[in-house]
Amino acid sequence: MSEAGEAIVGQQRTPAAASGPDNRLYLRVANVFDDRLDLEELATMSFLPEARLRYRLQAGDVLLCEGQSRELVGRCALFNGEVEELYFQNHVIRFRPHEEIHPDFALLVFRTYQYSGVFSALARGTTNIVNLGLKRFRDLPFPVPPLEVQREIAERAREVQDLVDLTTDSLQKTSPIVSDLPRKVRDRIILGDTRLDPDATTELVGGEWRKASEVVDASAPIVYGILQPGPDIADEDGVPYIRGQDLREGEILEDQLRRTSPEIAQKYERSALRPGDVLLGIIRHTRVAIVPQELDGAQITQGTARLRPAAEIDSSFLAHWLASGAAQAWLRGRMRGINMPGLNLADVRQLPVPLFSIEKQRELVALLDDAISELDLLREKLETGLSRSTMIERALISSLAYGTLAEEISRGQTGTRTSTDLVSSLRAKGGNASRESGRKAVAAKKRTSARASVKVPPSRDRLIEALRAAGTRATPEELYTSLALTEEDIDEFYFLLRDLETNGLVQVHRPDDTAVFLEVSS
Repeated sequence: MSEAGEAIVGQQRTPAAASGPDNRLYLRVANVFDDRLDLEELATMSFLPEARLRYRLQAGDVLLCEGQSRELVGRCALFNGEVEELYFQNHVIRFRPHEEIHPDFALLVFRTYQYSGVFSALARGTTNIVNLGLKRFRDLPFPVPPLEVQREIAERAREVQDLVDLTTDSLQKTSPIVSDLPRKVRDRIILGDTRLDPDATTELVGGEWRKASEVVDASAPIVYGILQPGPDIADEDGVPYIRGQDLREGEILEDQLRRTSPEIAQKYERSALRPGDVLLGIIRHTRVAIVPQELDGAQITQGTARLRPAAEIDSSFLAHWLASGAAQAWLRGRMRGINMPGLNLADVRQLPVPLFSIEKQRELVALLDDAISELDLLREKLETGLSRSTMIERALISSLAYGTLAEEISRGQTGTRTSTDLVSSLRAKGGNASRESGRKAVAAKKRTSARASVKVPPSRDRLIEALRAAGTRATPEELYTSLALTEEDIDEFYFLLRDLETNGLVQVHRPDDTAVFLEVSS
């Protein structure tokens, strides 16, 4: 890598840079995605004139996530000059290829390294926070086909990527439409042209409207379950209980059910379940499922309501109605709260339920089961298509970077400048650069010899002191840099960080899937 181009990390966001003059736009890890830069929300910090010369981006620069979760570390994209003046911070690596290396080809190689786990294996750190390491990155091998081959590979890769993106985009746009179809189909089959008014019920052809409280067993009113299930009972003596998150796609995820003690379950005997009971989530999600024979005697929590159908209504018909678009919209319209929106049982009891003869209900259930089964199959095919699209993209990108497709393109090219010529040219430049950097390193070493003579290892106290000195939240990378640690210290650094978090001395905040901030616990 060091022979193929120049790789550096950007400017650290220090308190001085955050509040200094000459604020400029810069890229963070949160802006760098796979083959795409998000330039909608750019942060700013102060870049002094010397820093602007060093950290200003130019078209053809490849940006990589230096600090990230293990599966995403090394995620990269190409800057094409979309923003006239743009810089980058120290959690991002900028690779500026030499003239013998095509920028799009370099991007292709890096994407392959990220997909295949090369970057993940190279990175060091904890499970959640890893760093690629600039030195380790520079030491990686880099394939160098003739420049003409690089250009053709880049063109082929862009054509492939455009086709994959078109396919993926179409599948992603179709996904919410297909996901919404079961609700609409239920509305159409159950209600026909009738529409459920949020405030009043309209006339129902061939049936009548009842309240939910009027279609359940008189001896088993609509209830929720256990308030505090207590410690999880691991053995078979425990009584399984169902939470809202255990309901998925009309089913109960039995493999993940927890168990409470028989004593606690006995106190909530009124909410014990029987086969055929219909469950409705009432906190955050209004998911629906029917209790199977295997869960006879199980329990529910306060996040789930139980509806035990009376003799005049079929369990499957009631479940289909609760999952319909009309019923779901009615229920969502009565949810209360912001952080944890939920339904009151009083509202659930008032839900209008269409009631037909039991024979007609069963006819409708047969139609609904067939239709929903076909839609489930369509959704599975859609999900499979998206998964295969990703697999095809990664396989083609890898093959074009240095696989069979790259070999095929190379055989078809008869360029005048060979790969050997390019490598020799790159190494000659690298040798000159190394001698120059060696002279600079000697000078720098003389200036800092007194300061560097005593190496201070990382410790819990040093980490906490440095975090307090930051005066605000800091990223692991900023903390690591402020302690002037070397690469030899990285494992110990992250071990201490985990220890501090485990013991409650340091708080770790993860506002999204990319950002991580640390602060001393108050």
